[in-house]
Amino acid sequence: MPHPIENIMETSMEQLKDIADVNTVVGKPITAGDKAVILPISKVTLGFLSGGGEYGQKSGPVKRSGGMMDTAAADAYPFAGTAVAGMSLTPMGFLYVNEDRVRLLSTSYATPIERIMDAVPQALQIVEGMAKKGACKEDGGTDA
Repeated sequence: MPHPIENIMETSMEQLKDIADVNTVVGKPITAGDKAVILPISKVTLGFLSGGGEYGQKSGPVKRSGGMMDTAAADAYPFAGTAVAGMSLTPMGFLYVNEDRVRLLSTSYATPIERIMDAVPQALQIVEGMAKKGACKEDGGTDA
């Protein structure tokens, strides 16, 4: 017969497995438009505590043979145990996937520098587009 703390631990771990599946970290895809997909990304933090004890003992620890308690000793000392779990889910951002680019849109920035670093690729694309338009005008081409 397994010790009662083993039953508590097994049940708790099965419940945690159900709570923290892969869809908790990377959410279900959201279709935006014809060819764009948005994936929510989250940070999951789990905490777990389990413990127990045999109460009513006056003379010292109960002797076990092979790691198991004999049934007479099990009835003489009642077991009390518990398991506690806590979970924190923090949204980190969204992964935007289009047919020509992938971007991570953060939900929080620690510093203004991070915000600037995130905007640099988009600014470079705008400058590149403006440069191409300017080159077309200088060559006598049309804006397209």
